[in-house]
Amino acid sequence: MNSILVPTDFSENAFVAAAYACALANASKQKVRLLHVYIALYSGFGEDGNSVKQIKLAETESTTAMKNLLESLTSQFPGIDIEGECVKGFMIDVVTDKLKRNEHSLVVMGTKGATNITESILGSTTFEVIKKSPVPVLVVPIDTPDFSFRRVGFFTAYDDHELDALMALQQAINLKPHLSMLHFYTEDEARPEKELARWQRKVEAAFPHWAVSCKAMLVEKVDINAVTQEAKADGLDLLVFARPHKSFFEKIFRPSLTKAIANYPTVPSLFIRT
Repeated sequence: MNSILVPTDFSENAFVAAAYACALANASKQKVRLLHVYIALYSGFGEDGNSVKQIKLAETESTTAMKNLLESLTSQFPGIDIEGECVKGFMIDVVTDKLKRNEHSLVVMGTKGATNITESILGSTTFEVIKKSPVPVLVVPIDTPDFSFRRVGFFTAYDDHELDALMALQQAINLKPHLSMLHFYTEDEARPEKELARWQRKVEAAFPHWAVSCKAMLVEKVDINAVTQEAKADGLDLLVFARPHKSFFEKIFRPSLTKAIANYPTVPSLFIRT
């Protein structure tokens, strides 16, 4: 059985992401593995005994918070195999190391959390995980209204590598949603009607059990506003982005835009590295 890795800092947003992961695990028959990474902060000028106390305190607080989170999720999702782990270290290093072991098919993360700085540990780490993760990373906004996976939007450039991304999507969520293939084009480009029809036939042949539709949208600029507007207009439950090398997605995956979508998503968004 596949497992979903859920880094958490025990904030409200991280709880929403964990609950979303459990709902997805319930629908796709997967396990959930919660991960909290903590750092014991202490002064270099203090006594050694104080440093040990700070570390023990961080361990105790993390263990207690994880126990409470597990109890809450287990009561809400009694049929899901959920485990939790607390590890001392740095979030990005621990997550990257765990993903190298090939034990997880998907990472689910929140984007904001409870810290005394503007960005939470999760919020500042999400983009780095997306860049480095060998498995898909799903980012969940705090105001996700429900945990539905019926309508999935996939932004396409009609590139064959996207079939690999769709295969990764199938393996990660193990569901059969309605797949809406979306393509943005601007006024200086021809309307891609023939390409659209050809691509739909190709995707349907590769994934015969999925309901597939294709749509091309004329936009002034390919940016986060265009992405958000289309997601709302189509009532999409999940957005999927492949991370390839060239063409249309060079616009979508400029670092600044990727980071904006990752840190401030309006719809749960899945990033797949190809």
